[in-house]
Parts: sequence; C-alpha cells; structure tokens
Amino acid sequence: MNSPEMVSTSPKTQCRRVDNGSEDRISCLPDSILCQILSVPPTKDAVATSILSPRWKHAWTSVRNLCFDDELSVMGDEVSGITVAAFEKFVHSVLARTHPSSVEKFSLRCSYLRSLGMFDYWVSSAISRNVREIEIDLRDHERIPLPASIYRSITLEVLRLRSYFALTIPPDGVCFPRLKTFHLMLQQPTNHLPHNLFSRCPCLQHLSLTVYFTAANPASNLIISSATLKTFVLEVMYCSHSSAPNQHTVTIVAPNLEFLDITDDLAVSYAVHQLPSLHKAVYYVMFSEWPPIDRRPPVQLLAGMTKTKCLTLSAGVLHALNRRGDNIFPQFSALTYLHVTVGQFGCTMLPTILGCSPNLHTFVLHLSDWYVLNDEQTRWTDTATVPSCLSDHVNIIEINGLGKENSHMRLAEYLLNHSRVLLTMTVRCKPSVDGKTLENLHHRLMGLHRGCASAFIHLTSIRPLQLLTLILLFSIIRYALYHIRMFATEPDTLRIHLFM
Repeated sequence: MNSPEMVSTSPKTQCRRVDNGSEDRISCLPDSILCQILSVPPTKDAVATSILSPRWKHAWTSVRNLCFDDELSVMGDEVSGITVAAFEKFVHSVLARTHPSSVEKFSLRCSYLRSLGMFDYWVSSAISRNVREIEIDLRDHERIPLPASIYRSITLEVLRLRSYFALTIPPDGVCFPRLKTFHLMLQQPTNHLPHNLFSRCPCLQHLSLTVYFTAANPASNLIISSATLKTFVLEVMYCSHSSAPNQHTVTIVAPNLEFLDITDDLAVSYAVHQLPSLHKAVYYVMFSEWPPIDRRPPVQLLAGMTKTKCLTLSAGVLHALNRRGDNIFPQFSALTYLHVTVGQFGCTMLPTILGCSPNLHTFVLHLSDWYVLNDEQTRWTDTATVPSCLSDHVNIIEINGLGKENSHMRLAEYLLNHSRVLLTMTVRCKPSVDGKTLENLHHRLMGLHRGCASAFIHLTSIRPLQLLTLILLFSIIRYALYHIRMFATEPDTLRIHLFM
C-alpha cells in the first residue's frame, strides 16, 4: 500500500496523494473554504473529520454553524454507549474549543434537557459570539423561560423556536433589537405571550406563528401589532374535534404588511385593520364542515384583505362562505390575480367572488381531486350574471384538475364563453386522464364557443410518473441551489467548488 505523498509545501494548502495515487484535492483548499464545507453538516459530523489527517485535525474549530442534535445519538437512555451526559459533554466541548469571532447559526435539537442552567449557558455562548441565527427545538419538553440573553442580542436576526417557551418583555422594554425573522409556536397564548411583544421588536419583518388551542382554553385575543412587519404566516390548530372551541380572536395591525398567509379551522375570529401595503394573501381553511362553528370569521378576515393584488383561497374557505347562505364577499377592487380551489361544495360562490373582483386579469381555478363536484353545484352557469372582469379584463385562465365530469366541462365552457378579452386558457387534466379520455376532452374543449375568437387553448395532462419525476427534479434543483449559495460567499469559492 502506497503511503501518502505530499505534493505541495504550503503550510495551509498541503495536498496529499491517497492510496490509489489520486490527488487529495479537498485538503488543498484554503482554510476558509474548508470551514464553509464543514459548516454544512451537523457539528457532530464536522468534528469527526478531525481524524482524517493532521490537515483536518483542527479545521472544524473554525466552523461558523454550530448544529447539535441528539436524535441520532440518544434514544431512551443510550444508543451505542452514547448517553445523555455524553451529548451534554460534547456540546460543552465544542463550545469550548471552537473559536470563531462570529457564529452564523446556532441550532439545538434536544429531547433530554436536564438542566436549565446548562441550556442558558449554551445559548449565551452563542450570543457572546455574535450569532446571527438561532434555532431551538426541545421537542416535547415542558414550557421553559427563554434565556434572557436572547432578548438583548444586538446581532441576532433570525430566531426559530420550534418548541414552547414562556416569553416576557425585559424590564427595559427592549425586545430583540435586530431581529428580522421570528418563528414561534404558541399554546394558550393569552397566558404566555405579552400582548405588545411584537410591537417592541423594532426591526421585525417576517413573523411565523403556529398556535395550538384546546377545548379547555379560555377565550383569548392574540394581538399582532408591528409597524415594520412585511410577512406574516399564521397556522391555527384546534386540538379537539369533539366540540367547538371557545371564541378566540386574532387582531392584526400591520400597516406595512405585504404578504399574509393564514391557515385555520375556523377556530378564531379576526379583527384586521386596513392593510394598505398588502400585495399577496393566502387563506386556507381546513375543517370547514364543523356545524357548531361560527361562519363569520372568513368574511371578517377577507374584509381586511381587500387591498391585496393577489389572492389564494382554499376549497374550505368557499365551503364556509357557502354555508352562510347569504353569498357575502368583500369588494376586491385592486385584485389582479385570483387562485381558487373548488371542492365538493362552494362552487356556487364563484360568480360572487368574480363579481367582486372587477379588475381581475388572471384567474386560476383548481378542481380538487378529493371530492366529486356534482352537477347541482354548477347550475348557476346557466343563469348567473356575467361578472364584468370576464368581459373586460381577464386575459389568462388556468384550470387545474379537469376531469371528464360534466360539471367540470360546464365550468370550462362558462369561462371560455364569457371571457371576451381572453388570450390564453391553459387546462391541466387530472393525472388519471390520458389516452382516449384526453383526446375526447380535447375535442370537447375545441368545440366550445369562445368569447374571444383568437383565444389560445392549451390542454395537457401530467401522468403520475411524470408528476413524481417533476417533484424529484424540483427537489434536486433546490438542494443544488442551496449548496451553491453555501459555497458562493467568496468569488473564488464557487469556481473551486464546481471544478474541483
């Protein structure tokens, strides 16, 4: 067996020839690039590279991402002789031996936290190194106070809390002075979230909340008030399907909000102040079939979204609106893009929604594959007043999930017949539609009357295998782009990474 042969005498770029005679080009890279490489995997794996050669022995001590996860090393009391105490000792050792002046990210996923003092020390160590991003997941651990050092950090920009913490406002009233992105999980928010917490964050731009309610929770009011907030994502989970929840309210005051994404199961009411800067809104309702729940929340929330230019509504929203029986829908005068999903019910709301969107240009209709749309739900196409947006403005229509059902063809016919300025209609059939069925649908679509004779109709069908291929391809591209960004910090880094 050949011994390694050094091919460079530079103390920091010494290259070796490995056993098969090929050059060890990775070891030739500068320390700064090795540090970036070792910052990608979990810290445990980065430390393990110290046994490769003297060149790698101390390379991991300069990593800027410190990511600790006990899931692979601790299960029950121990796995392969690695105990909870050993994991704690490992974290202590890494924090003691690493020496970057600034840490990009500190991530801790831990199921067995035995000491709050130890936890505070770990977080404070990251804060003292000017950490920019912190992610903490204590899994099923009981709610604990958030370390005080996090509130005062002047370098922290991203904070992701994936477990429950008791939050408070420091005595001086300053919270997260540089924080821009905040991900938070809440349970019983009235008791554990100060009502003015977010308004005390002077730089907050992106907020993501996951809120859990149970039947035992008293009525609460969750206040989201921020003059700097641009993106707000809210997911409300009601953890009991046996009864209707108590009345909870979400109040949103965000004059500079540009993107709003809300998912709930009609467990809360909304008090939304005008959002003049709103550009895109997404509203998804999950359990719209619960009979005891008040049907007013969708209208309350939509009434606060009327300034948006892009709107996406789930089938659950239409179902909830339809069950009110009054077909009330706010006026969306600025709306130019609308994406609506139709399920088993709620299709009768379409003419009302289109009628309240007079300046709409792009309409995307998704026909849910979970339910069969019956003919009764589309009888309105024969008698409904034609919305002015179809006659005057809509020039792009997309229909996704088209099947051979008569109800689907009636919707396509209605849209094609009344869109007087239509340029393109793209129709994507269900994955199950192929062969002869696809040909028949194509023949039927081409035979429909067009409100605009020059409108182009494009019909396609994505088969299951093709769909899976696209999903895999998309995942690969995302993975590649992520790692390219990781290595593109310095101009020469990307070149070396791609041609190594």
